[in-house]
Amino acid sequence: MRQVINAHKSLSPVAQYHRSSSLQWEEETSGRSSSGGPGSEEEAGAGGNSRHRRNRHGNATVPGGLERRVEELEKELARQRQENGQLLKAHQDKDDLIGKLKEEIDLLNRDLDDIEEENEQLKQENKTLLKVVGQLTR
Repeated sequence: MRQVINAHKSLSPVAQYHRSSSLQWEEETSGRSSSGGPGSEEEAGAGGNSRHRRNRHGNATVPGGLERRVEELEKELARQRQENGQLLKAHQDKDDLIGKLKEEIDLLNRDLDDIEEENEQLKQENKTLLKVVGQLTR
């Protein structure tokens, strides 16, 4: 099982969890069907009345095992939905922040344009004053 899981390290952590859970479940169920114990093909083939049900692959399953698996998957789904909601809220908050920052940048750019324009006017006034002072000192 470890070799199969290691081959899937490029999967996301959630996908790895689901893959390992699925492999563990398959290993448990296939281990029971080939062990020769209760619910094995030998007993079922011999007309024995097995307590274990068979899944669609012919593997014996523990009574309640599928229900337990469904419960685990439902819990995982609830956790994933909660995480998804949190991520969605964080994404919306960041989008709001980005919008506010864009507005602030626009205001600052307008202020900068006004200041640059004022600076050009002051440069022109300074040149004019320098000419007048130069003419007066002659």
